[in-house]
Formats: sequence, structure tokens, C-alpha cells
Amino acid sequence: MLDKVGNENFDKEEKNSYEDYEPDHEELKAHDEALAEWKKNNPDWTDEDAAEYYGQMQCDLMRGK
Repeated sequence: MLDKVGNENFDKEEKNSYEDYEPDHEELKAHDEALAEWKKNNPDWTDEDAAEYYGQMQCDLMRGK
């Protein structure tokens, strides 16, 4: 396949840069600390709230917002 300027443009799949990624101990510790801080600041957040938020995000994406 050729692109607009005549260069060959092969349809290659983009490699997922996180495919072989494994977080180290410090990254996991930082994630756990951030999650604990968020839970402390949002004690009333439930799984139903998360599901509603995620569903609304998906609807917004589908509508192009």
C-alpha cells in the first residue's frame, strides 16, 4: 500500500508498549498509597457509583464528547 507521497506504508499493528511491563515495588507502593488516600477522601464511593461513572464515560465517548 502506498501513502499520498508514494512511500510504502505497511499496515503494521502497533506494539503495545505495556505488553511486557511489570511494575516494581516502589510503583506498587505508590499506587497503594494513592488508592488509600483517595479512599480516605471519598468514603461514600461505592461500586455502583463507579459503574455509573464508567457507563456515563462510555456514553460520552460514543456521542463524541
